[in-house]
Amino acid sequence: MALVSSENTAVKAHSGSLEVYATPFMIALMEKATCSACESLLDEGETTVGISVNISHDKASGIGTLVSAQATLCEVDGRKLTFEVIAKDDKQNIIGKGTIERFVVNSERFMSKMESM
Repeated sequence: MALVSSENTAVKAHSGSLEVYATPFMIALMEKATCSACESLLDEGETTVGISVNISHDKASGIGTLVSAQATLCEVDGRKLTFEVIAKDDKQNIIGKGTIERFVVNSERFMSKMESM
């Protein structure tokens, strides 16, 4: 859950000129929901990384609005996890929806590969 403030508007994200909830912040909230939704499925030392985002931002939310996101795991294909995500405002209006894909990785191996690049 997030409260829309001057810190998460389109102006702050440099993604627009209006003081409304920015799409990048909504997507981040949705990604956070996907991480929570799959946390219990992961083995020790594993995490997930985002690999695909397909989101529509359907309704503006002004400063002072509470927004939330829910993620439902809808497909597991090996280490690829596909989630349906939805974001709502405090009046339960859908403000955004779509799919996010994440990939299960070993944290240590992943970071080791990053350091060797």
